[in-house]
Amino acid sequence: MNIKDFEYFQAMVKERNFSRVATAFNVSQPTISTAIKRLETEFQTQLFVRDASQHKLTTTMSGQQLAEHTDIILDQVNVAQNEIRNINTGKIILGLPPVISQSYFPKIAAELSKQNLLTQIVPVEHGSAELLKLLLNGTLDMALVGSVEPFDSARLFSQTFAKTKFHIIVSKKSELAHQGKVWFRDLKNRDFITFGSSFVHAEALKQLSHANHFRPQIIYKSNDPQVIQGMVEKNVGIGFLAESAINNPNVVTLELLDDPQPEFYMSLAYRTNHLLSPVQQKVANICLQIS
Repeated sequence: MNIKDFEYFQAMVKERNFSRVATAFNVSQPTISTAIKRLETEFQTQLFVRDASQHKLTTTMSGQQLAEHTDIILDQVNVAQNEIRNINTGKIILGLPPVISQSYFPKIAAELSKQNLLTQIVPVEHGSAELLKLLLNGTLDMALVGSVEPFDSARLFSQTFAKTKFHIIVSKKSELAHQGKVWFRDLKNRDFITFGSSFVHAEALKQLSHANHFRPQIIYKSNDPQVIQGMVEKNVGIGFLAESAINNPNVVTLELLDDPQPEFYMSLAYRTNHLLSPVQQKVANICLQIS
């Protein structure tokens, strides 16, 4: 029994056909059959039932149960491979969402540089939802991530270092510019410019939309807070941004009057089973202290 056996088995559960699985892995059909037999011997059970009359292959109850564990086994092997690859590079793969990268990372970078650690950082920029996927599969060593509530995951350690509110931003030319505060419900017919679905902003906007029983008219999505603010400045539409991301002096910030309303939590996160190296621990401490 080896890892490849589990890969073949996982494919067999999906395809239920020896020849198709053999073709997919570019091996002979007997190779797949032998792997399945090894697993059946190891677990002392039958994994598939073959119906010769109907040329049909069915996964047994034992096979279905093993399939549940196989997904976990192969996922953990993939995580381990990624983690060890990162260790061997001597670099720290750090996930950074654009909003946190813009607001906090320059200060963090200054301290990392002072301690001769900046050159060991390999930044990966995505929305928080995508960063969490990369964190869980071992691609990232750690990440600064956003969420709409305090972080809670059995697979990830996290520590919140800051939180802020979400605001509406409008052009100085907008008739809303003088208001200072606004109810979300009053924006029903406005054109929104905001982040895409992999960003926390999308979840916060969704919560406000559900609470107010309307779907906002989103005319443009960007991964860059500067682009969003630039378009709002030109009065193309209104924006929805975390307070920490707003730095364009030519847009007007409006507070939301809704109560309750989502907040933007910022946390440092890494896998609970990930052993931090001394250097990684230093970087984690700097991220939390500076933030």
